[in-house]
Amino acid sequence: MNEENITPNLNEVDKKSADDSIRRLVIADFTASRDYIKKSYQGIWNDCWKCYNGIRTLRGYEGVSDDFVPETFTIIETVKANVFGGRPKFNFVPLKEEQKQDTEVLNNLVDFYWSQNDMTQKSLNWGQDMLVYGNGIMMASWEGDMVQYTNIPLQDFFVDPTATHMNKPGSAGYPKYAGYRFLTTVDELKNRKIVNPETGEMELLYKNLDQIKANSTNDDATDKQQKEMFLGSTLDTDAAKDNQVEVVVYYTRKKKILIANRETVIYNGENPYSRKAKTKTVSLDKDGMPMEPVQVKIGEIKGFLPFAILRNYVDSSLFYAKGDVEIILPRQEALNDVSSQKHDNLTYALNNMWQIDPQYKHLADQIESLPGAVFPIPAGALTPIEKQMIGSDADIEMQRIQGEMRRATAADEVVQGVSQQQGRVTATEVQTQQAQAGQRFSTKNTTIENEGLAQLGRITYKMIQLFVTQPMAVRVVGPDGVNWQDYDPNEYVDEYEPKIQLESTTKAQRVEEGQKYAVIHQLATNSPYVDQRELMRLYFESMLDVSEEQMRKLLPPEGQAMPKSLPPIDAQMQQMSAPGGAASGPLPTM
Repeated sequence: MNEENITPNLNEVDKKSADDSIRRLVIADFTASRDYIKKSYQGIWNDCWKCYNGIRTLRGYEGVSDDFVPETFTIIETVKANVFGGRPKFNFVPLKEEQKQDTEVLNNLVDFYWSQNDMTQKSLNWGQDMLVYGNGIMMASWEGDMVQYTNIPLQDFFVDPTATHMNKPGSAGYPKYAGYRFLTTVDELKNRKIVNPETGEMELLYKNLDQIKANSTNDDATDKQQKEMFLGSTLDTDAAKDNQVEVVVYYTRKKKILIANRETVIYNGENPYSRKAKTKTVSLDKDGMPMEPVQVKIGEIKGFLPFAILRNYVDSSLFYAKGDVEIILPRQEALNDVSSQKHDNLTYALNNMWQIDPQYKHLADQIESLPGAVFPIPAGALTPIEKQMIGSDADIEMQRIQGEMRRATAADEVVQGVSQQQGRVTATEVQTQQAQAGQRFSTKNTTIENEGLAQLGRITYKMIQLFVTQPMAVRVVGPDGVNWQDYDPNEYVDEYEPKIQLESTTKAQRVEEGQKYAVIHQLATNSPYVDQRELMRLYFESMLDVSEEQMRKLLPPEGQAMPKSLPPIDAQMQQMSAPGGAASGPLPTM
């Protein structure tokens, strides 16, 4: 949409014409995006959702049995738990020397917003969409006095088809527009009100609500409607249709527009996530004490689209990525076919079929395989048909397919915690499999941290810049418990680069560092050139993940010297594990 065509200041006579022009421009962009999705992605997204939820899509064998082996579900849940089963750590880094270097308060403010939004569950849903469909959408908005994060269903999201990423605004490939749609009612829209800054009175947030046409539906189902249809449940009462309103929310870097039922413009305003450069007078210091008034320059924040997207397997030329389910879906259906064939053959093998002497064929309908049945025919007149026994070929084929699926997603048996079935496995083989899976997960983690989470971090910081205009107390959680520090918006200016680390990455780094520090401990114990107190502190922190409070209880006070000679930790462990070791005498005191 050409934003220059949107002219907000018009007289009453021309407002309807202007609204109609805006509506046509927005709906044209929305329709182009939806058509692009329907032609290129809608079908495979539907198949991926069905596959994850155990619904057949690509049958190759039509028989009596119709099995669905939940291997895809297991793999997705395993990967989700390994990648998203924790809390990411936000750390904002200044880009200029003159900026405030200590960002602890800012980091804890973002962490507080994360907690208040129940992001533990929301991030799991966000990551699940990325794994199943290839893309997960998270929207950030400012509601009340904090950032609000909302999962946007992928099929309800739309974006400029020419875009290739959602990273830094203004860069090549950044979308010209993006938005989403949702279902509501006119009454709900009427309940949204804002304060008029000129009169101080509450007014309706949306306009033209009386012009919304009832029962204005279309055949473009939302994500909820589509999934309910797949599950056999639909909301089809006339009353629901009459009250239902589809709202299209459309963002550009300058505008925010809402259209009800694709016919009525109910909101047309500036993008709330932007700010022009200005100056303000500051007459109080950071402690709230009067000081000589000074002019503080507040920099411009150019408008941005408030969406962060997680992408799985990315093509640099395409906006939408591939998911794990799309990669393994054909093998899942092959696995289902083999399982169905095995089931049918097993049923055939376990249920007897009979040969009867032709002179007793009139009794054939009375003969059934029932315990204690009596048949009025002579011996030898009824014999079972011989059948071959079921071999292990089907099981071998199923294991082979499952192995292919796990290798394709790095969710092998070691990562899943499933015991090996092919005999004794050496520790070296286990470590090699874990290292290979770790490399795959490390690559996935890097993509998540540097794209989706980084986008969310930038958006959150910009919203703090826009809406946190007065100093506020921030909860800081440290080794000594909870304390409160002041966040002063005047101290955090210009851009800060977010560095986000998933908990899975933190744990992997801790394990790697722990192995390194274990070697250091073995080499440096009892060395006269190494401070033994600091060596033990390093060992407790890096190898055993001991907290600062626990460490103070374990180590002597700073002024008290450590023993000059200290047995290596391995020798202490051997002494404890040896027969009678615990009774032979106390361990050396620290």
